[in-house]
This record gives sequence, structure tokens and C-alpha cells, in this order.
Amino acid sequence: MQNWLEFQAVVMAAGKGSRIPEMTATKPKCLLPVGNKPMIYYPLKLLENAGFKETKIIVPDNYASDIQEEIDRLGFEMNLSFVPIPSDEDWGTADSLRHIADYITTDIIVLSCDLITNADLHQVLDVYRKHNASLVSLYFSPTQDEKCDFVIPGPKSKNKIEKDIIGYDSKTSRLLLMASASDFEETMPLSSALLNKCSNLSLCSKLLDAHLYVMKRWLVYYLVKDKNMSTLKGELLPFVVKKQLSKHSVNKNLDEMHLVDDIKPDIFSMSRESDIEYNIRSMSSFGDSADSGEIIKCYACVLDSYVGIRANILHDYCKINKIINKLNIDSGDEKDKISPEAEILSNQLDRDTCFVGPNTKIMEKTSIKNSSIGSRCTINPKTRITDCILMNGVIIEERCVLQNCIVCHDATISAGCELKDCLISGNFKVPSGGKHYNEVLTAMDRLMEI
Repeated sequence: MQNWLEFQAVVMAAGKGSRIPEMTATKPKCLLPVGNKPMIYYPLKLLENAGFKETKIIVPDNYASDIQEEIDRLGFEMNLSFVPIPSDEDWGTADSLRHIADYITTDIIVLSCDLITNADLHQVLDVYRKHNASLVSLYFSPTQDEKCDFVIPGPKSKNKIEKDIIGYDSKTSRLLLMASASDFEETMPLSSALLNKCSNLSLCSKLLDAHLYVMKRWLVYYLVKDKNMSTLKGELLPFVVKKQLSKHSVNKNLDEMHLVDDIKPDIFSMSRESDIEYNIRSMSSFGDSADSGEIIKCYACVLDSYVGIRANILHDYCKINKIINKLNIDSGDEKDKISPEAEILSNQLDRDTCFVGPNTKIMEKTSIKNSSIGSRCTINPKTRITDCILMNGVIIEERCVLQNCIVCHDATISAGCELKDCLISGNFKVPSGGKHYNEVLTAMDRLMEI
């Protein structure tokens, strides 16, 4: 295993999962199951496969011990350090990065806990090195292998997917524009500086922003100076991408500027190379020197031969669980999908399409297909489960039929229930004999539409 000494890795795992509240009311988003592992396993495995030996994980203080306990069970060889942030404050990703600025001593790679991909991280890092970039952002193109048809549990509704408009040079991959499609109605103005900068501008609205960014260390220091920025994607990145097109003059008194707390930060001065960095780069024969005189350089790494999904909304969470078995993310180190600590008395469990967690008991006369069963679950006799996700501690009583349902942590499905295309929130108990279709059943003992 190599050690990427030029990078530090940071995984953002403090998100509250506000887009999937029924599933995150009792558990943090990063611990929601995908296949037979918690969601956060996959970005950590991505880093470990790339050779990283240590990673910082930003976690909410109210769930810090739960998250650490769960991750410790996963057996990573990396040194993982957990950094808690206040859960009662509305911190964004930039706030979290600012919080650990004193520990950042190299360039960094930042990624979200909900990113699940079979991509090779080396390709992103090589784009960063080749261009001596200030920032590289990872995007995925839709692929045929990624598409799958399924019904989302809960009330039927049209899924409005947020779209980003990404502009980049199709020849050099220079990232030149980041915007949200919702900010524009019918037309989107383009600046003359942008058009003059690039004659091969490609505008895309179907790329998935992976929320994986490789960036120079000075960008973290810039956040320390500009405390008004709260998010990376929404504020810092569009600002930096836009600034690379601006005319500038470098402030020579950079060291003096750092000593003044209330001075308005000058991004061009903060990005100025030291003398030794300039000499190393100017004498190097590696990389693209066409734009070597520019101070700020942003690039897009667009991958079209890999699957990449962010499981931060219900549609994508269901989607990744449908295809996770095909991604082979463990790179040959895949453990058994059926835990040896599970007690399985049924001979109708499809072991090729199902995941079963430890300390789960599946009784005889049960049929389970294409489903993920968490740990500490109990599945009683005369039950049929198809295309479902059962999280930890779920109890399914006798004579139940579940199809395409998500049953959250510690919920109970009482005897004789028939559920199809439903989402059952954590700690909720479905009364005996209930028949529910396309519903969300909440722990508030009532039905509520998303």
C-alpha cells in the first residue's frame, strides 16, 4: 500500500440527511445500510484502495460514538480520526473544513459519506497533478449500466431531480462554470470573459457532481479568512471557478495579510506560489505548461465508464441498493454477503441476491429474494419478502408479505400485514392485519406524505 504524502483525506459524515428524514430520524445518514455495509464504508474503501493510510472523518457530536463504533467493526487498515462538530448548529461543509484548518498541512481531497462508486481514484489525482491544478472536481456521466427501472417506496410522485450546469473545455477539461439549473428560467447568460477563455466550451446538465474535490491547501486557508462561506459546492467552488477568469494583481505583502484578521481576503494573493514552489514547477518537465503562468486553475474530471451515485435522496438510495451487488467495490476482498453469525432456518433464502447481517434470525417457511436484511432482525414463519431493505433490529411477525419496501431501524411489522411500495420509519409498529400500498408510515402513529 502506497502512502500519498502530498494529500490528506477528509470525509464529510456530519450531514443530517434532511432529504430522507423518515430514514434518518433515529440514525445518522452515514450509517444507513447499502448492501450489507453502512453507507460510509464505500468512500472509505475508495480511499483505502487508492493507498491512503489515514483519513479524517467529520461527524456530528451527538452520534460520534455510534459512528466510530460501527466503523471500527469494518476492519479498515487506515488510521481513522474522528472530528466531532456541533450537531445543534447548522454547519455546512466549508464550516467543517474551516474547523480542522489547523490540522491541514498538505493539499487535500474532500469527499462525501454518501458517494458510492467503483471508479479509480488515481484518475482524479492524476488530473490534479498533471495540470498543477488549484481544484479538481469529479463528475460522472450517465451510463447504460447505471440505469434500472424500479418503483420508489412511498406515495407516487414525480421526482424532481436537481440539476447542475457544468461548463468545461472539452479538450483540456478546464472547469469554467458551475451553476444550478434552478437559478435560471429560460436562458442563461454567458460572460464574454468565459467565451474568450474557451473556444471548446461544453455545457452539461446531466453530469452528477460526485462531491469529491481535490484542492490546494491555500483554499482551506482562504476559508479561514472568509468566514461568510458556509458550503463548498454552493459557495466556495463557484467563486473560485469564476475568479480564475478575473484580472488580478498579486499582493506582495502576503505574510502581512495573514496577520490581520478582519482584512478582506485576496484570493490571488493567497494562491501565490512560494519561491521554492515556483522554481520546482518551472524546472519540471512533467505536466501541461500551457497555462503554467496562471494563478488559479480549476479542472473537471469527467468519468463515463464507471458508476457513481450519491445516496442522499430516496430515489438514489433505492437505486444503489438495487445495483450494489454488481459493482465489486471490494476489489476481490469481498466478504460473504450472508453473515456467518446469522441463524437461517429457511431453505428459501436466495443467497445470490440477498444480504443478511449478523445476529439475524430467519425462521423456517420464509421466502426472501433480492433483499438486504440488517443485523439483529427476526423474520418469523410464513413470511414473503421481495425487493426490500430491512435495517437493523427489524421484527417481521408471522404471515406477512412485503414487496419493494424499506423498513427502518427497530421497526415492527405485526402479524398478517401486507405492504407494497411502502417506507416504514424507525421504531414504528405496523398494526396487525394492515394493508398498505405506496405509503409512508411514521413513528408518529399516523401516515404522512413526503
